[in-house]
Amino acid sequence: MAILTKDIRNIALVGHSATGKTILADAFLLNAGTINRLGSIQEGTTTSDYSPEEIERQISLRAALVHIEHEGVKLNFLDTPGYIDFSGELKAVCHVVDAAILVVDATSGIEIGTELAWDALTENNIPPFIAISMLDKEHADFNGVVKSLQDRYGDRVFPTQFPVNEGVAFNSIIDILKKKKLTFDENGKYTEEAIPAEYQGRVDELYEKLVELVAESDDVLLEKYFESGELSEEEINNGLKNAILSRTLFPLVCISSQENVGISRLTELVKDFAPAPDTQSEVKGKKPGTEEEIIRKIDSAEPTSMFIYKSIYEQHLGEISFYKVMSGSLKPGNDLKNMQTSVNERFGAIFTMNGKHRVEMKEIQTGDIGAVVKLKDTHTCNTLCDPKFPIEYDGIKFPDPIMRVAVTASAKGDDEKIGVGLAQVCAEDPSFHYVVDPELKQTIVSGQGETHLEVNLKKIEQRYHIEINQAEPKIPYRETIRKTAEGHYRHKKQSGGAGQFGEVFLRISPKERGEGIEFVSELVGMNVDRSFVPSVEKGVKAVSTEGPLTASKVIDIKIAFYDGKQHPVDSKDIAFQIAGRGAFRDAFTKADPILLEPIYEIEIKIPDEYMGDVMGDISSRRGKVLGMDSDGHHQIIKASVPLANLYKYSNILRSISQGRGFYRQKFSHYEYVPKEIQDKVVAEHKREKEES
Repeated sequence: MAILTKDIRNIALVGHSATGKTILADAFLLNAGTINRLGSIQEGTTTSDYSPEEIERQISLRAALVHIEHEGVKLNFLDTPGYIDFSGELKAVCHVVDAAILVVDATSGIEIGTELAWDALTENNIPPFIAISMLDKEHADFNGVVKSLQDRYGDRVFPTQFPVNEGVAFNSIIDILKKKKLTFDENGKYTEEAIPAEYQGRVDELYEKLVELVAESDDVLLEKYFESGELSEEEINNGLKNAILSRTLFPLVCISSQENVGISRLTELVKDFAPAPDTQSEVKGKKPGTEEEIIRKIDSAEPTSMFIYKSIYEQHLGEISFYKVMSGSLKPGNDLKNMQTSVNERFGAIFTMNGKHRVEMKEIQTGDIGAVVKLKDTHTCNTLCDPKFPIEYDGIKFPDPIMRVAVTASAKGDDEKIGVGLAQVCAEDPSFHYVVDPELKQTIVSGQGETHLEVNLKKIEQRYHIEINQAEPKIPYRETIRKTAEGHYRHKKQSGGAGQFGEVFLRISPKERGEGIEFVSELVGMNVDRSFVPSVEKGVKAVSTEGPLTASKVIDIKIAFYDGKQHPVDSKDIAFQIAGRGAFRDAFTKADPILLEPIYEIEIKIPDEYMGDVMGDISSRRGKVLGMDSDGHHQIIKASVPLANLYKYSNILRSISQGRGFYRQKFSHYEYVPKEIQDKVVAEHKREKEES
């Protein structure tokens, strides 16, 4: 019997790297009887970190799906990477879940991954449960971490539990909802006892505060609470569910995944209080190819539609597509149309997953998350639906890349394999980009950081048995001029047979930034036949793609062809093309030529104590600070920095801020290169040209 939509919970496990999310996923599976022992990060035996690269690096690199059933409710847990380089995985998961468990280390408190996760949940309006993990560690500080969370995110962060004996002996918690002390055995099961006298006052105070917060989230409950001063258990539970859904209360719990303490109670809480997929009742899409909105009920009776939130490639299976059924239901044998590729996809076996282990399903209902292998032409962010009822869902907004690197094949003949591999990896991970840049004559890959690039390039090397070299990308400089000048060139070729002759006089002058190249004829008299004007223009446009200084693109110049000479027999198209190129070069060198460089706007978020070091580093990169702001806990610096000085900047920033700073970047504009730097760039180009 298929699980109904109301009995499904889709929950992201989010937080900083190494806070215990992956072991928490294993603990859920262990308590459900799906696995018989807790996995180990060090031994590479966890359920959700199963790829060779994850096992080697001992961190999660991609989101993994695991599931359990508890008292008739299916809980899908999506374990996300906490490392900042893989924030695209967090974005993808937030697109399909209905709740989250934010895991915070009791020994470390709020970290950069906590901030990123919180921002993603807020942006997607996802209600979080907060789990303070590692309470069995020697330096655990539950009260300190709770205070920092409340200082950062407000009093809506509410401890529904607190530990009795945090530290190495941790096995008991006080549960405010149950008003009981819960003691956990080695199998994760708990026994209930009366609240010890020394905790009774704290429990009463917290319970009263909880009832107030629940009442404040609902006008009807608030009115009753004012009148009677109390609410029934049912009213509190319903009110709590609504308060969590509306993000007016963030319940905080205590766990140790390693010791299996608090996990079974957390399972109960997310089953009872996390929203089901149909809580919102409807989902919005668009009529394919238009902006016309379509409303689809989150109901299994609706036409089938689904959204692909993730694709991965497995050596022996091919591409695995992970999806959420947005409406209707999915069965083997269904035919659905891909709204992006217009390909009809027939579904064979359909699965849910526990890490790499597939569990075959007869039907997947609205709101559930599943997987399918070997679709013909379907990738991340695609919508598939009943072709009679087309709909397209908004794609995932992945973070912009912040690191670029140029790649080449070590062995001749492997370039084609690199191209195929890059296309495949980009289809799996849209936060990874590549472009074959004809201007720079390089293949440039870009992503969220050095580890992100390394992991994806290693995938290609292993799949196609090739070796990839990395290099610093060239900078897409531009060339222009700062004053008006004239140039002249005579092309004369006579070596037996038909000769070539063309003589051209040009005037070039600067234009405003962004106005491009303008070519005009100012010829008077009959020195040059007007049929040769297009030939000169063709020659000038050709040389403008590789300017005289560094073979970079020439921009924002007006070129006037005002005089020339021709030969009655030897003048022809090619002669005037060559003469046009020569005259342009001659004029360009006289017109105060200058290089322009791309300037990027960056936004850096750092703790206060690193402000001075970061500002100094920006100055050393020829950067200009555009403004500063504060969100109350972090400094936000906006600056403009030349692209030439941003290579691997994410590594530098992490080093300066001890891993607590991060930034985003986007192209802003082109700006003059300082003379001393221009001279170096031009000299380097000349040297490379001579060597080649």
